Amino acid sequence: MIKRFLIIVAGLLCSAHVFATCGTEPLAHEDAFRLSAIPLDDRSVEVRIAIEPCYYLYQNKLKFTLTPAKLSEIALPVGTLKNDPYFGQTSVYYGKVSLVLPFEPQERGSSITLKAEYQGCAEAIGLCYPLSAQMLTFIIPKTPIPGEEIFSREPKKRWF
Repeated sequence: MIKRFLIIVAGLLCSAHVFATCGTEPLAHEDAFRLSAIPLDDRSVEVRIAIEPCYYLYQNKLKFTLTPAKLSEIALPVGTLKNDPYFGQTSVYYGKVSLVLPFEPQERGSSITLKAEYQGCAEAIGLCYPLSAQMLTFIIPKTPIPGEEIFSREPKKRWF
């Protein structure tokens, strides 16, 4: 009986810690999942999605489009297997996801619009966002040196 009581108390303390760490109010989707890109050359761009703690993205819901460039075949990074309450056993990303999108060569100095579609969840409160999207425009570097990182939304400063 005491053992069962201690297990319940430990579970409650862990739950309280998760809510204290993660909060009970969900972030806006563009704050929970921040898109950025670094143009590498005239035929590729590195895309990054920073995922807030206590949130995750579904691997199979990620989709990218480039305008006017034509996107080549991409390989998504390996995710973490999760038994999700909505989709069952599925692959998700925590923390960040980074990949290179190859595309047909474009003129140096031209601009390209990147659209990232995704779906993710706030794990601690059991909230899943509807399919969402973010867009940003980047310029292909005029020289072979990679360009500057461009954000769809500037990251929030954190003070510890």
